[in-house]
Amino acid sequence: MSKLSYLVSEVNAALEIYLSGRTGQQYNRTAFILCDDGVELASKLFLITDDPEWSDKKGENRFKSFWDITREVRSIFRTKRFAELGKADALLVKMETRRTRRNEFFHSTSLLDLNLHRRDCIEALCDLLDYGKLLFPTNRAQPDLDWVSVVEATGTMETCEAILRLDLKGFFDPSVPPKINEILKSAKRLGVKPTTKGCEVVHHPEDYHLRLCIRNGGKALRDQLRVLL
Repeated sequence: MSKLSYLVSEVNAALEIYLSGRTGQQYNRTAFILCDDGVELASKLFLITDDPEWSDKKGENRFKSFWDITREVRSIFRTKRFAELGKADALLVKMETRRTRRNEFFHSTSLLDLNLHRRDCIEALCDLLDYGKLLFPTNRAQPDLDWVSVVEATGTMETCEAILRLDLKGFFDPSVPPKINEILKSAKRLGVKPTTKGCEVVHHPEDYHLRLCIRNGGKALRDQLRVLL
């Protein structure tokens, strides 16, 4: 596996964790933190891909800060991909604000009982997905550095992304959530049946139903969801 494949797998795990608590919202904070980690890892992979000699350390063997990293990402867009600098900067500004918020989780006990709103997580995760596509655009010469191709080959990533983007769209279009629910009602929840005889009745608490739909629905579920985007 390429380094980008490993990164995308980590992002896929963050999406699945969020969707595992989509109804109760109990994993928002965990997903938000993992999303922030994904931003930093994506940035570092981008920098070392641009320059194999690049290091995430500076003087006295200290690690560069998150803001050091984002500054260097901007520098590459400014010098090599200027036409996309505005898009990169807009994403990075939001990600820097989220890093400040994430740091507050760890340094203030008054925030231990804080949970994040659903929209906070969905926007953060969708921005991470957009950031990945921006950093690693279509690359036919090196498909292992092509975000879209790697996502397509990674687990349930495409289906998870479709659900998240539809949830984001649902904040502006109230007709979307009922359409998602209609698709999920008939989505495949079980794998291959061990026997054709008898029946099985299963009750799934919280979003186990959704997880099973994602894991067993395959590209058919992905395509049904994408029609709504």
